[in-house]
Formats: sequence, C-alpha cells, structure tokens
Amino acid sequence: MNRYIIFGLATILLVGCQPSSPEAAKTQQVETSKPAADTVDAFHAALAAGDTKQALALLADDVLIYEDGGAEKSKDEYAAHHLEADMAFLKGVKQSAVAHSAQVNGDVAWVMNQGKTTGTYKDKAINSASTETVVLRRIDGEWKIVHIHWSSADIKPKAPVT
Repeated sequence: MNRYIIFGLATILLVGCQPSSPEAAKTQQVETSKPAADTVDAFHAALAAGDTKQALALLADDVLIYEDGGAEKSKDEYAAHHLEADMAFLKGVKQSAVAHSAQVNGDVAWVMNQGKTTGTYKDKAINSASTETVVLRRIDGEWKIVHIHWSSADIKPKAPVT
C-alpha cells in the first residue's frame, strides 16, 4: 500500500514539474540551452577576434572537428592545423545567421546554425551558404565543445529568367 502512495505522490510531483503548455516548454528549453549556445557564440567571437587562447579554452581536449571532408581529432591537432586559417578566413568575411536552434539533454547539448558568408579570402570572392552543428558536453560544470561539423557550398547566381 505504501508503495502505491509513494508512486502516486511521485507521479503528481513529476506532472506538476512539466511545462503547462508547448509555449512554456519552448521557453524552458531556450533558458536551459542558452548557456550552451552562449559557449558556441563565444567560440565564434574568439575565432573572429583572433583570440587563440579563448577559442581553445572552449574546446574539450578530445574535440572532433569535421571540415571540408577532413577530421581533426583533438584540440592540439586543430590548434596545429586549421585554427589560424579559420581565424584568418573570418577576418575577411561577414557571416549572417539564417536559422539557429539549440537543445539540451542532461550534460549534452547541440547547437545548429545555418548562415550565409560573404566577403573575400585569399583574393577569392566568397558567397556561400553554411551549416554548422556543434555538440557540447558539460565538463566540471562548464560547457565544452566536443564536436563541430562545418559545411558550406557556393551560392550560384540565379540564371536570368527570359
């Protein structure tokens, strides 16, 4: 009998903790995902500012970065290979957001971004659509980036309609 009372009380408590509407659930998700999304924003800002120390501080040691068909399998490997090029690229281009979403499940979060990149890099005009998926893990109470997947494609001019 006591087991049923405890189960009933636990059920009431759990139901009472649920958001009262889809809008409340969305607000709750935004609030819980904001620190993870802020970490991704801080990483972007550090790259754009050329702040190597800050950019690397936001990555887990075992980060896995997919870019242009390749993979860098640690923070050290990224620092030794593409970090400087990524920062140089961002100095010559402008990025604008098209879509953004973030979700959290326990100590794991994922942030998805779609955008447009325009400008010049190495004397080449850039006009591309980009997508980014960033996975984060809460490590010692802080969000750290554990995986990034960047993808982009040139935006082709539309053919004139005749």
